[in-house]
Amino acid sequence: MPKALEMAALVALGAAVGLGANALSPRPAPVRAKVYSVAEASGGACAGPEEAAAPAPRISVAEASALCQSCLAAFVDARGAGEFAQGHVANAVHLPPSGHPDEGAALDELRQRPLVVVYDGDDSCAVADEVAARLRRAGLADVRVLSGAWPAWAAAGAPAAAGACVSCGHAEGHP
Repeated sequence: MPKALEMAALVALGAAVGLGANALSPRPAPVRAKVYSVAEASGGACAGPEEAAAPAPRISVAEASALCQSCLAAFVDARGAGEFAQGHVANAVHLPPSGHPDEGAALDELRQRPLVVVYDGDDSCAVADEVAARLRRAGLADVRVLSGAWPAWAAAGAPAAAGACVSCGHAEGHP
């Protein structure tokens, strides 16, 4: 078999395997959708105020839990200090909507992860959306809000910890 024919067969086989794997994926990539760079994409680093104010995309507890366990996402707890101390996503950063004493350091930590998941304590996710918009305005490109908030996370038995936020002036526990 000529080399060109072998290469064409290999390319066709690779394309078929790739398309098959995409079709079986829980989050398949849209095959015919236009592709944008991060800077061009809605909610990216160059997002205007109207894009940063739009509600952040949602992420399921199952998907977020897998990302948490593999350390592929950072988590932001947008609840008050008392709720954070009672229980929070393992290694979550505490950023309540009123701000945080050490927010600059928290943002630096969050920028080291490709994805940030924000949650609050209410199914409406209004506070999480507010904090997510603040993070997007600060230049974080991929910020999502946890569907079902903290109650859904806790009910699923996903990775959690307890203890007060050290940066907020409390005694123990902030990762």
